[in-house]
Amino acid sequence: MSFAQLHKLVVYAVSGLGLLALSLGGELSTLTPALCVIGLVLSWFVEPPRISARLMLAPAYGWSWLGVLAAVAALQLGRWLVLGTNPLLLMLELSCALVISRLMSRRSATEYQQIVLLSFLHLGAATVMTSELSWAIPFMGFVLVMPWALALSHLRTEIEAHFEPASSGDPDAGLARVLRSRRLISGRFLLGTAALAVPMFLVTVFFFVLFPRVGMNFLAAQRDSATPLVGFDDEVVLGEVGTLRGDGTVVMRVVPLEIDPNPPRYAALHLRGSSFDRYDGRAWSRTPGDAPRAMRQLDGDHLITRPPDRGSDRGYRIVLSHLDPPVIFLPRNTVALTLDIAGRSTLNGEDLGVSPGLDVRYDASDGLGLRYVAWTPPPRVREPASGLRGDEANRYLTLPEGHEDVIALARRWTEGASSDRERAERLLTNLREGDLDYSLTMRDPGDRTPLSAFLFVHRAGHCEYFASALAIMLRAVGIPSREITGFLGGQWNSFGGYYAVRSSDAHAWVEAYLPGEGWVTLDPTPANAGPGAVDNLLTRLSEMYEALAAEWNERVVSWDLGSQRSMFRGLYRWMRRMRSEPSPSEPVVLDDVPDDVPTTDRAWQFDPWVLTGLALLAGLVALLVWRARARAPELDAPRKLLAELDRALARRGRARPESRTPLEHARILSEQRFAGEREVRALVDAYLESRFGGRTLTPSELTVLRARAKKLGSEHRAR
Repeated sequence: MSFAQLHKLVVYAVSGLGLLALSLGGELSTLTPALCVIGLVLSWFVEPPRISARLMLAPAYGWSWLGVLAAVAALQLGRWLVLGTNPLLLMLELSCALVISRLMSRRSATEYQQIVLLSFLHLGAATVMTSELSWAIPFMGFVLVMPWALALSHLRTEIEAHFEPASSGDPDAGLARVLRSRRLISGRFLLGTAALAVPMFLVTVFFFVLFPRVGMNFLAAQRDSATPLVGFDDEVVLGEVGTLRGDGTVVMRVVPLEIDPNPPRYAALHLRGSSFDRYDGRAWSRTPGDAPRAMRQLDGDHLITRPPDRGSDRGYRIVLSHLDPPVIFLPRNTVALTLDIAGRSTLNGEDLGVSPGLDVRYDASDGLGLRYVAWTPPPRVREPASGLRGDEANRYLTLPEGHEDVIALARRWTEGASSDRERAERLLTNLREGDLDYSLTMRDPGDRTPLSAFLFVHRAGHCEYFASALAIMLRAVGIPSREITGFLGGQWNSFGGYYAVRSSDAHAWVEAYLPGEGWVTLDPTPANAGPGAVDNLLTRLSEMYEALAAEWNERVVSWDLGSQRSMFRGLYRWMRRMRSEPSPSEPVVLDDVPDDVPTTDRAWQFDPWVLTGLALLAGLVALLVWRARARAPELDAPRKLLAELDRALARRGRARPESRTPLEHARILSEQRFAGEREVRALVDAYLESRFGGRTLTPSELTVLRARAKKLGSEHRAR
């Protein structure tokens, strides 16, 4: 591959990566990336000999593309002033048009350098707009390709400065001949240049990890990126929860603090989010006037019923994505919460609000999600039931009008039952195990109420219909009840070590108040209604990607001052494990360390594998240094030859200015009829061919050339 083809390919790779990074940000419409791809493909063929060289060199050609760019800028300005389009989107589209115009009018190293710079700015803009794992793809591409682009662009600049363009009489002379050379760039050069990506990446990681961060992480502050959830607002229309089925977005990652060695593939985790006490026959809502109150705090824990007992209670570590509305989801019978607010700029321990019905929400004004631990009592341990006041009982017993048929069915199903527990179980069994089918299809109820059509006409519905029917039927037999919306699910991700809860796991169930038991969870939806766990190759690959995305979000997007402190503490503990037994030495004082860290100095004893790795790394560095020094004479020979020529010309009173290239100086000496012009031209040609043309000067050739340079300078002394 010639130098020109290689340089073109690398620059197009850089520009393509920049446009890809912009498209991943989600700000551009679908049309803009499509037009950019078309422009990239067309611009690839815009060059001689496909297009006349006279046309591309004509000033009118460059001015025409400037006119196109000015028209695009005027169009964007009009869209902003007239239509009120987002100015960020307009600027991004204009930058894409600028890259395409430069690709269409590329003629020299200057245009190629401008394309590389614009593409790098595209990557920077994408860094601000997106925090997804997909951003790592163009970033790693830039790390690999950017050293090639910079090195080749610099070489092209030097070549254009030292060689004259091909004349019309001799098309193989000068610049065109050098750009067509296949010996100018070798595989070793590309490999060595690509190796520069390793230190560049390591330096980037070093500054990323060690640079102090205080307050909110800018990458994570995607204020408009909250995942919208239906079924958790102040009013939920019957049937809307079912519309979420099919959306596989992971909204929560749940990790039990006490996890089994072989966890099940699917765990039916009921994670309650919102509760509703009023039903008007069409929609569920909350009683107006119930203002949220701040949760009680004790030693950093937010209490729901009591302080957590970390010795016996079960804990669930939950990583919650930024959702709209910002609901905190609680496992069954949660007694307390422990928040992780490190790196948050707006959230503190007092920004949790709880409404009647146990609706817990947090301040999401900074656009971040939430990490917390939910504490639940041990299995088969019943918490003391709190009483239900008269006014509270009334709101959970109110029945809507026009549901006489539903009330009559509930009383028929519970006829002869002797307790509220038995009545609740009979209603639950008839709904779960009767002849009602689970279906996501929402049919028109016609003149009937939705519940009447569900129970007596269609005989099919989704979780919202089953839950609403149970809640109303419980009230019909005198049992207080409320509608609950949340998530039921949790598929084990073996790569990430957590249960993934998705938007498609949105669910609705009922909480009933039973004497002596308190609020009890009742789920009337048939057991086979959920998606369950699917285990195949595609699922495994999806889980791997989700685990990588979770680590990306945890280690990169959410990296903050608290993460840095945790990293250093973990590093310190790792180093402690590498120590030997205490050795007698003077005690030292360690500042700001945990109380369990001893303050006695120890003799360091590194792990043998660590020493082996360090030895291999040192050997690799030594090998690279040796190869570089072995090639140094070959690389320095052209420079030394040029230096000897410059010294010889200085002795002859024809010193070359620093701003003048050797080829330009040789041409000027020829115009001035300098006596040694033929010697100068021969030495300059040898220098250019060995420095840029891929030619290696043999020791005998170097000896002859240096002798000619020495003779050129010695003629002054002889005269």
